[in-house]
Amino acid sequence: MQRLEFEMFANEILSRLPTKYVARLRCVSKQWRYELSSHLFAIIHYRRMANNPYRKVIMFTNSSIDIHNLIGGKLDISSGKSISFPVDTHLSNLIILASQYGILLMCIQWRPNELILWNPTTNKFSNLCDKKPKKIFDLREDAVGIYMDSSNDLKILLLQRRKDDVIPRVYSRNTREWKTLTFLKGADYASTLYWWSSGTLCNNVLYFPSPHYWTPAKSYTIAFDLESETFYKVSIPQSTDLFGRQNP
Repeated sequence: MQRLEFEMFANEILSRLPTKYVARLRCVSKQWRYELSSHLFAIIHYRRMANNPYRKVIMFTNSSIDIHNLIGGKLDISSGKSISFPVDTHLSNLIILASQYGILLMCIQWRPNELILWNPTTNKFSNLCDKKPKKIFDLREDAVGIYMDSSNDLKILLLQRRKDDVIPRVYSRNTREWKTLTFLKGADYASTLYWWSSGTLCNNVLYFPSPHYWTPAKSYTIAFDLESETFYKVSIPQSTDLFGRQNP
């Protein structure tokens, strides 16, 4: 009962505090550190801060990672501070694949087995590919997306294109495990399509634009429904000119 009361206190009261104060409160006790470091608290805190007029912008250069305050839509350069990436690599090798809920999904060029989930606010990270075979992620062939399911579990959808197959896999932050899903049947998705690496999240669906290599008119979007964890295809309307003629 006491733990439940403190959890409610943390989620309803402490989650309204700025990040720097939350970081200090983690030092109060083991219980405070546990509750204020939980995944649920992080999501609640992020959603409350998203409505705050004082937001932050993270900027990457080849020599530094800087965080600045965004006040009233304007960047406050004087408030900037530099942070370090928790994995030893040159900053020019870092690539942001997707971002959601204040969390970044990163990869490192020349390290095909690295797929890193990073929270810049706490500087905590997880390498999602530690126990998997080499080349689990291919920047040229694969696509990723971040989403939250109905149980507030942060998940990563990874679409792996290997030879003539597309293998969809989902990583759960709660269980820290991957599971394999079933992809669409009946078409040669792996060899005739390419996609950008980041899926777009809208109304509980992740969308992956999938242009056709040879025939643009055959392009479409691959959609992933978060609730049913199933895929379907969305056709892309052909464009028309001012006289109503279809463009190929």
